[in-house]
Amino acid sequence: MVEEKIVVLADKYTCLGFKLAGITESIEAEGRHAEAKLVELLSREDVGIIVVSEKTVAEADWRLKKRLEGIAKPSIVTVPDKTGESFEGESLKTLVKRALGFELIK
Repeated sequence: MVEEKIVVLADKYTCLGFKLAGITESIEAEGRHAEAKLVELLSREDVGIIVVSEKTVAEADWRLKKRLEGIAKPSIVTVPDKTGESFEGESLKTLVKRALGFELIK
């Protein structure tokens, strides 16, 4: 059984914040480079959760967006980047509730 990792794919400052929180693997990338890295991460068997910036997902190709909607593993969690929260993304609280079936954060 492969131990699954949490990997962060975002801008420099978001990656730094997650490193301070204890996440050991992060990839600093934005734009098309981030989209290519996301595709790579989706094929890795050792990745259980991908934390990716909302901006990367919002700017992704429609085919990649469809793929993200249809996969069960790895789990995709979108977070605001240095530019702030977008209106398209769900809050972390909502994502956790949907994934677990109950509210973890009150």
